[in-house]
Amino acid sequence: KPFGSSCPGRPRRQSPAPHLPGGTRKCGCRSSIMSGGEEECPSGLDVQQLTSRFGTDAEKGLTSDQAAKKLNEDGLNQLEKPPRPTFLALFVAQLCGFIIILLIVAALASVAVNATSPKAGDILSYTTAKAIFVIVLLNAGIAAYTENQAGGALEALAKMSQPQIRVIRDGKEQTIETSTVVRGDIVLIETGDVVPADIRLFEATDVKVAEMCLTGEPDDVTKTAKVKKHNTGGGDSEKLTPENMCFSSCNCTSGKGRGIVVATGMQTRIGKIAQLMGGGSKAKKRLGCLPDTSANQTPLQQSVEKLGARIGIGAIGVCVAVFVIGLAIDTRDPDNPSNPSWLYMILIAVTLAVAAIPEGIPLCVTISLSIGSSSMVKKNVLVRKLAAVETLGSASVICSDKTGTLTEGKMTMVHMWSGGVKYNVSGKGFDPTVGEVTRAGGASATSDKAVRSSLLAALLCCNTTLSKVRDEDTGEEKWEPKGNSSEAPIVVAARKVGFSTDEVNREYKRVLEVPFSSSRKMMLTVTEMDSRTKICDNGLQLKEGTRYLTVCKGAPNYILQDCSKWVTETGEVLTLEDSKKEEIMQVIDEYSSKALRVLAIAVHPMSALPFDPADDEVTLDSKFKGCCEDLQLVGLVASIDPDRDGVKESVASAHGASIRVVMITGDYLKTAIAIAKNVGILSPDDSDDNAVDCSSLRPEGDYISEAEIDALTAQTKCFARAKPEDKIEIVKSFQRQGFVSAMTGDGVNDAPALHQADIGVAMGIQGTEVAKGAAEMILTDDNFCSIVSAVEKGRTIYAGIQKFVAFIMSVHIAEVLQIFVCVVADVPVMRTPLQILFLILVTDLPPSIALGMEPGDKSILKMRPRPKKEPIMLGWMWQSSIMNGSILTAVIVGVYLVCLVHYCDGAIFQKDIMALDGFEAKLAKARTVAFISLVFSENIRAYIARSFDQPFYRNFLGNVEMQKAIIAAQVALYLAVLVPFFSDTILGLRGLDIGWWGWGVSLLGPVGTVVLCELYKVVTHWQVQQYQERLRKQQEAEAEKYRQDALQQAAAKKHGGKAGGIGPKDVHLGFDSQFKDKDASKKTKQASWGRVLCCPFFPAVRMAMN
Repeated sequence: KPFGSSCPGRPRRQSPAPHLPGGTRKCGCRSSIMSGGEEECPSGLDVQQLTSRFGTDAEKGLTSDQAAKKLNEDGLNQLEKPPRPTFLALFVAQLCGFIIILLIVAALASVAVNATSPKAGDILSYTTAKAIFVIVLLNAGIAAYTENQAGGALEALAKMSQPQIRVIRDGKEQTIETSTVVRGDIVLIETGDVVPADIRLFEATDVKVAEMCLTGEPDDVTKTAKVKKHNTGGGDSEKLTPENMCFSSCNCTSGKGRGIVVATGMQTRIGKIAQLMGGGSKAKKRLGCLPDTSANQTPLQQSVEKLGARIGIGAIGVCVAVFVIGLAIDTRDPDNPSNPSWLYMILIAVTLAVAAIPEGIPLCVTISLSIGSSSMVKKNVLVRKLAAVETLGSASVICSDKTGTLTEGKMTMVHMWSGGVKYNVSGKGFDPTVGEVTRAGGASATSDKAVRSSLLAALLCCNTTLSKVRDEDTGEEKWEPKGNSSEAPIVVAARKVGFSTDEVNREYKRVLEVPFSSSRKMMLTVTEMDSRTKICDNGLQLKEGTRYLTVCKGAPNYILQDCSKWVTETGEVLTLEDSKKEEIMQVIDEYSSKALRVLAIAVHPMSALPFDPADDEVTLDSKFKGCCEDLQLVGLVASIDPDRDGVKESVASAHGASIRVVMITGDYLKTAIAIAKNVGILSPDDSDDNAVDCSSLRPEGDYISEAEIDALTAQTKCFARAKPEDKIEIVKSFQRQGFVSAMTGDGVNDAPALHQADIGVAMGIQGTEVAKGAAEMILTDDNFCSIVSAVEKGRTIYAGIQKFVAFIMSVHIAEVLQIFVCVVADVPVMRTPLQILFLILVTDLPPSIALGMEPGDKSILKMRPRPKKEPIMLGWMWQSSIMNGSILTAVIVGVYLVCLVHYCDGAIFQKDIMALDGFEAKLAKARTVAFISLVFSENIRAYIARSFDQPFYRNFLGNVEMQKAIIAAQVALYLAVLVPFFSDTILGLRGLDIGWWGWGVSLLGPVGTVVLCELYKVVTHWQVQQYQERLRKQQEAEAEKYRQDALQQAAAKKHGGKAGGIGPKDVHLGFDSQFKDKDASKKTKQASWGRVLCCPFFPAVRMAMN
């Protein structure tokens, strides 16, 4: 059955979203274990029905033959592994970009033209095509190598299986590989085991399972063998998983159990999560072998694709226009006057194509992202997918999991009450050497009688141990508890006052244990005290004749009902009056209001056991009732999964960067609200209406409409009780609203949302391999704070990419305009295709890469996130590039004309020059001076391009890489114009013949470029300010639109609309100014800069059109 198939007797839910294989069961069972028909879920069947369905025996299990047959039918109990793309497939995929295709077409056209020309046999005539192919292959190789280093999510998933497990087969207990477990196997689990498959328990003794990796709940979940009707309501009472089901890859933290395997491999719940990630179905293919990733392109990839398309259309138009004009005026090749005009114009058209297509952009983007990803490692961010580097910089909303991401993921005792005194417990995590127990004033309470008595009593009622374990990866030793996670805070706090679990277990003999149950709400142990007069050194004085000590640990309201006395700070035992009980309840309420988990500890000293230990007929309940009498309350312990250090500051930094932070957790609503307030996601002024239970998304089983979900997510900052599919719906809602969404998480339950989000960020230390495999980035220090640093770096990288793209475009625009002017004016074209390629790739590429490595503006985090649909080249950037390209053209054409007059005896037109004796050498000298002047001008332009609107001399030497790039470009220039054979034969330059006059004239280019380009920055500065103001207004208008939509949805429900949605009070908050950062370009188009690109010299016209 598909994931979430309906159970009989319950209406079939619609699929929550197109990407989900099915709906969600109201019973909460997500395992696909049914085989045809509308059969009831195994969680609702008794043992006889289960064994009948799966053809097994509850006592003897399957026979070997049955197991072999089922294994042949169902396959191995492991997750499907889609074939990992080969390096060749990744390499070929890099060749599918539009700009790359244009370059390949231009190179092929160059080969075709030269192959049909008189110089077809000259190998040097194919140098242009060779150079283009080298650039294309180099770019593809770098990108393919980087992406090939990333691991697959499903390969990581497969590593989570327990290698071996105990089963009953042929009537005997056997230990087998987990991969050979089949449906119908009788599996035995106990503390420490990893559940090998989805199992329906039919025997369970104090079984607790850690399901945090699936549901996000930090508390262990109690499992029973009872068959219960499934809760169909919402809210905190709804269980995320059935109580009698254990799911694959979850850890058994307590007790023993026996169950029937009902699902294996991809049919388990974790298998369904893998299917949500796309692993369960065949991926769409492109070119017959490549994955189709068009739907998951990052904003940068989409921008570059669109830019390439526009350049391609423009290049074709310019080539056609020049070809027609050249034919009309019968332009001839000065190097081969006998060749027909049409052949020469084809060569010119190819030259224009080479000049128009920005060969450097794909390579610069790849190199910039690679360098950026390497620098991010220093900020504890590991990038798995190269294009994701810039995406995080555009993030406008961060959807964060709570447990293990915002919090430590380790239940920690923070407060305790004993003897009428409140104590604080410092330190986070499981290391008992960090922190201590103190009084309110800060004085140490390690030796206080009440503290020691309470913690030892609590420790006597625990089965969890604490010890040091060695990390297999790092070799470091760290403290880890083994057992029930709710007992971990107790054993850690006890160790802080000197009580070791190993020593206590040796010195105190336990004679009875009554495990926790949902009906008793407490655990009870009876310990033999021998001849002790005190519970411990400097502890509670035991009454004379005490031989046994009963300790109860559990829910305070249940334990208080059985308490008749309480122990004071000095150890005096007093009657528990109603007034004192009310005072204690106030303490419990105070702790509970802070989302602390409170446990009460009570004792009962006994001179003898109230039952005969040798009488096997005495029931456990009878023993419990006999011991749980006349209890003395010794203390309360309060624990919480604490928020990580620095998270609050990081959330504030994100708000300052106009990034919205939303918490999505599987925990209870009250706990979620408390943590959200602690870390600053919910401000003190926010009401609890800004946090919702995810049942609001599916009040009657089906998900509410997309418009209603968008209205809900537009104002909600905290989502509680979230299921995996809820997280995906929330992320998709933000994406519909134009947000660039980043999803952080560490558990298996986060993986689908990590995969769906624009950028998935997983925790590197506590994160499961599943989450790491699904994410594009991994925080190696598990610190939420690192994500803000990554956002800053991402913004800096993107700003650098914009700078070098604008720089490269201005260079190519200048090249096209220079050739166009020469052809139209009947002046000899000032350079050959190979010279153009040399300029672009050798002298211009290094400074371009250096621009991508700009250190960035310190105020970059104060800027608003860019809209999701915003192109990489904005209107004012296009105008700036065109203007700078025009300036460069005017300056260099001027230098070229001066040189033609000087070297060609006053002739400047092509026919006049071709009539001169030895015109080839004279023309080569003029071209050489123009070539040198252009290199000088473009090198100084690289410094000018470091800022769109600030003077070039500001922090002139701030980018060390730029100094290196300019030196490299200058060295390449002198090699190109001064080295014989390479200079004259290959490139056609005569640097040794131009004399000092030529070198002096070449300096006119950079001087004119600096003056004119810097003057134009006055206009650009005003344009940048106008753009930022317009962006602010558009984003605030979009935010207001969604707020009004939310109000309308709420009003519709108030007047009889569909129940379960949000009400008016749910939408009156949550629109702080720092959150009004949605993508206004989704609904409001920017002013069309294209209308004024044709008139860049007239700001007044541009202002009027704007």
